Amino acid sequence: MKEDQEPETEHNPFKDREPIENELAVEILNFGEIEIVGRMPWASNGTFLTNLSHDKLNIQGIYKPGKGERPLYDFPQGIYKREIAAFELANHLGWNLIPPTVLRDGPLGNGSLQLYVPCDYEKHYFTIHEDSKFKNDLIRLATFDLLVNNTDRKAGHVLVGKDDLIWAIDNSLCFHEEFKIRTVIWDFSGEEIPKQLISDLTGIIDEGVPEKLSELLSPNEIEALLQRTRALITNGSLPYDPSGRQVPWPLL
Repeated sequence: MKEDQEPETEHNPFKDREPIENELAVEILNFGEIEIVGRMPWASNGTFLTNLSHDKLNIQGIYKPGKGERPLYDFPQGIYKREIAAFELANHLGWNLIPPTVLRDGPLGNGSLQLYVPCDYEKHYFTIHEDSKFKNDLIRLATFDLLVNNTDRKAGHVLVGKDDLIWAIDNSLCFHEEFKIRTVIWDFSGEEIPKQLISDLTGIIDEGVPEKLSELLSPNEIEALLQRTRALITNGSLPYDPSGRQVPWPLL
């Protein structure tokens, strides 16, 4: 089972649950009792499906402990913090893209714990990018990935939830201080970034980044984030990839 595929269990009572508000999801993720259901066997790092219960409420989450990470030559240990930072920034902007994600000291130590969002797993970026109803959401996601310097936006990390919203998962390879974007989302190159998104980005320059980011990223990474924010505001449109090589592998 790949990380971006639906958990296969004999009985999954969470499969068809109704969408949950971010605030309530964050509360359960922060304080819920964690039960590990099993490991996602095709994930490159230790990634676990969990059940969470809190005040008679039950959800499922994806737990990525730091102890389960494979060392990377170009990212420091603790990439799970970047999963959390991606949610914090998207939530701060009001861009409903990243499932609620928190820092938890779980059964295997500190790691990220993200809400599992039931999705239609037959759909991913390559199956939806030409659907006009998703265009605005995908432009917002393309803008976000440039903002956070996502180096691994695969098609299978762009999902359509049962709520018919776009959800972007697996955001651990973000926020590097060196610009190294790798994404499959190049179909909107040249499109103007909507004025509302530019206004949201301007708020970061005027008011600063969310306070929690200083606990998750280095000062150099935060400064690079601000530089990318200014570049997006100044350019006002989504860039092209003239090399044709700024894509992840595998693509899906």
